[in-house]
Amino acid sequence: MLLLRLLLLFAILYIVYLALKSLLAGAKKKSADRGAIGEAMVLDPQCQTYVPQADAVARAGKFFCSEECARLYLGR
Repeated sequence: MLLLRLLLLFAILYIVYLALKSLLAGAKKKSADRGAIGEAMVLDPQCQTYVPQADAVARAGKFFCSEECARLYLGR
């Protein structure tokens, strides 16, 4: 009888674990999707990397990943 109770308890705990794991995975996916939707990416002409436009450095009508890349490109 004790073994049956332990098995039942283990089964219930396992089901709760799977449910929580599923809920947390769904919440992480939703939060990751929210940040990626509508994020415009721009190409740095100096180092050829893409950066989010919100994080880019704008100089002379172009976007750069950093001040250093802007300086090198515009100093040509």
